[in-house]
Amino acid sequence: MIFSNSVGFLGVFFNRFTIDSLISFILDFKGSYITVVTPNVDHVVRFNSNIEFKKIYQQADITVNDSRILNLLSKIARIDIGSVIPGSDLTKKLIENLPCNGFPIAVIGGSNETIKFVVDKYNLTSLHHYNPPMGFIDNEAEVGKCVNFILDNPSKIIFICVGSPRQEILSMKIKDAGATGVALCVGASFLFLSGEEKRAPQIIQKLSLEWLFRFIQSPKRLFKRYIVDGVKIVPIFLKYIINRD
Repeated sequence: MIFSNSVGFLGVFFNRFTIDSLISFILDFKGSYITVVTPNVDHVVRFNSNIEFKKIYQQADITVNDSRILNLLSKIARIDIGSVIPGSDLTKKLIENLPCNGFPIAVIGGSNETIKFVVDKYNLTSLHHYNPPMGFIDNEAEVGKCVNFILDNPSKIIFICVGSPRQEILSMKIKDAGATGVALCVGASFLFLSGEEKRAPQIIQKLSLEWLFRFIQSPKRLFKRYIVDGVKIVPIFLKYIINRD
């Protein structure tokens, strides 16, 4: 992690950006390569239970909070972890604030139809896209194709949308290969841009119930993540409070 303005909470160190200050930083970035991650409850649970995932996540350069639930828990603990910056909001606002149509960006993941819709919607003239096959992260040759695609299409911003922890693993491999740019590990963000997935109404978001809104939309797909694994944040939080006090 490259910034001093960070605070630890539930084992994760969060950088206290606002969404506007983070966007300004990304668009003005002139360094070599950095990785931005946006942890939610699921990520924090895995961070505290999976040593390999923890090692990967700790290599990220910028970590901002994606979750209103984590924000609520941090307030209970009287810890300021910064603004809530969902990956989908960050992606949307970055796309809307690109300084010019020719600003080079790349997307790893997402169907051709999804990306074409976003390209047409936002009139993006310099977007490079590659969608690896399912299970690619366990295939060295397929991972190499992703890495080479980025090396062959240098971009200021690289959206890696293949799910966690695949996107974080891939970002580190891209970095090791000598790529440049800002890599954002932002999961299903382009599905929200295309309208294939819906954000909860603002009132639902403010009540920290967006997880419930999404669960109702896809109960089978999200049951394990939200109902089985999500509740594990409770003992993690209680342990944090007990050990801190």
